[in-house]
Amino acid sequence: MKTEYNFRSRSFFAIGPHLLGLIFIAVGFFTLVSPLFMPGDNSVNKALLVGSCAIVFGSMVITSYPGTFFDFKNNRFKKYYCFIGYKTGQWKTLPPLKLVKVFPYTFKGDMMANGVNPTPTIKFTHYIVALYSDQPKPVVALEYENKNSALEGSKIISDEMNATLNIQLS
Repeated sequence: MKTEYNFRSRSFFAIGPHLLGLIFIAVGFFTLVSPLFMPGDNSVNKALLVGSCAIVFGSMVITSYPGTFFDFKNNRFKKYYCFIGYKTGQWKTLPPLKLVKVFPYTFKGDMMANGVNPTPTIKFTHYIVALYSDQPKPVVALEYENKNSALEGSKIISDEMNATLNIQLS
């Protein structure tokens, strides 16, 4: 029996901040080794400073992400933002849940629009886990990119909160 569940909403290779963090880290490493194979008056100190700063900044971006933390023992949850391991957010009371609903959400998106060339449009499917109490509006909705993770998370939450699990994947 779990007493808590942590939903982290992040994807390292998706277009956005985490990809930018990986790019900064790659540029930082390239800058660190550039004095070895690039002739000229580049100072090693400058390369160390710029490369190290890029790696540190990229690492900070990669370790930052939003999420939702559930404390089943105390019937509360916290929507947080994690920055370098420190989670900020406020606790809210989790009302007794009646229903945990899982359903797909499909949308069209562009690969990487550059404003000049047409880009292919592809369909993305995310899986929503919505937690309902007595109200028609969900208390919390979690968006997963992976179907198995959504099913696993919904099972944990429904078991811990004694809620009915409704899976609608067709």
